[in-house]
Amino acid sequence: MPSNFDNEYAEKILNGYNVLDFTTNISGPSATAILSDLGANVIKIEKLPGGDDSRSMEPSIGDKSAYFIAINRGKKSLAVNIKTREGRKILNKIIINSDIIVENFRTDTVNSLGLGYENIKKINDKIIYASIRSYGNTGPLMNNPGYDAIIQAETGIMSVNGARAGKPARVAVSVLDVGSAMWLAMGILGAVIYRERTGKGMEVTTSLYETGLYWMNYYIESYQITKKIPKRAGSEHMSFAPYGAFLARDGYIVIGISNDNLFSRLSEAIGMPELKNNPDYITNSERVRHRKKLNRLLGSVFIKNTSRYWMDLLKRYKVPCARIKDVSEVLKDGQTSAINPFQVINESGRKLKIQPVPFKLNNKYFKIERPSPSNGENTYEILYKLGYSQDEIKKLTSLGIIKI
Repeated sequence: MPSNFDNEYAEKILNGYNVLDFTTNISGPSATAILSDLGANVIKIEKLPGGDDSRSMEPSIGDKSAYFIAINRGKKSLAVNIKTREGRKILNKIIINSDIIVENFRTDTVNSLGLGYENIKKINDKIIYASIRSYGNTGPLMNNPGYDAIIQAETGIMSVNGARAGKPARVAVSVLDVGSAMWLAMGILGAVIYRERTGKGMEVTTSLYETGLYWMNYYIESYQITKKIPKRAGSEHMSFAPYGAFLARDGYIVIGISNDNLFSRLSEAIGMPELKNNPDYITNSERVRHRKKLNRLLGSVFIKNTSRYWMDLLKRYKVPCARIKDVSEVLKDGQTSAINPFQVINESGRKLKIQPVPFKLNNKYFKIERPSPSNGENTYEILYKLGYSQDEIKKLTSLGIIKI
């Protein structure tokens, strides 16, 4: 049975937890999307006018970009001017009833707004206060703006990504935004357990810079051992050979040969069993040393047949391999269909496949409870539950303090 039937969803393990979400763009909203999937009630604070900056990214449907749709699923939107006295009163009422606050302001900004951890603790001393920064809470760069590509450059990721003879390249997927979101969500879940045990809140922090250093840990350790600065290697791996993309007759394939046994299988598969006993290729160390020559040889072999031919042959010999697929192919792939990770959500009249967190509990995915919100979509509902009357809500709207 497909995983997106109602009785096939995972239990909402954060049901009953209230999250106040001040985050914008990608990193912070990705973290709160995880909490939302797990069952938390996430109220997203959006600025006036315009809302979250990620709404204006392209492509988009109405006031929702593809990015916004993907990482703001399941949340409620409260559009409020938090720099006004009445706006702060609204916030304080929500903070009192919140379990978790998540923000990704710059350090100087959060302090100027009076929304730092020390101030929030005075309102709710059991709060779990979580933040994502670009560079962290200290150091000469702590107040600098920084997006994923900027921090990829700062932490060395771009120095090892890209073609050997080309220019440094950004990893196309926002690895630092999404990675930092994962770390923050893990830290929050740890803080939830701690609070359940002790009754005490705590502060959880991470940054794109710390995540970048963590993703680079292999290169950092390698440099300390060898004193050699890692270089760009395209799709290759600095420690293994042959490893990476090769051009077949109709497109690219990728092979991953990480040990001598796999190289022996590859040699047999391509009809060149003598390669496994060639002194230049007999061990991984020798293959790495003679990588260029080996890659030229394999390139001259793979170009002779189609990618499908090589996939069938290499898989028969249990050689790790794949054909490089585009997004349209991935969505139609049999493995994607078998895993069935997507749920069909109605977003502004368009039915889109959207994926919740990519893990299961008791073999069940989490249900996405609602599509991403329009800016201020839930303002009236939230304020009414806080005790505001219809007249008060109308007045706040007319004054430009809220948007409904």
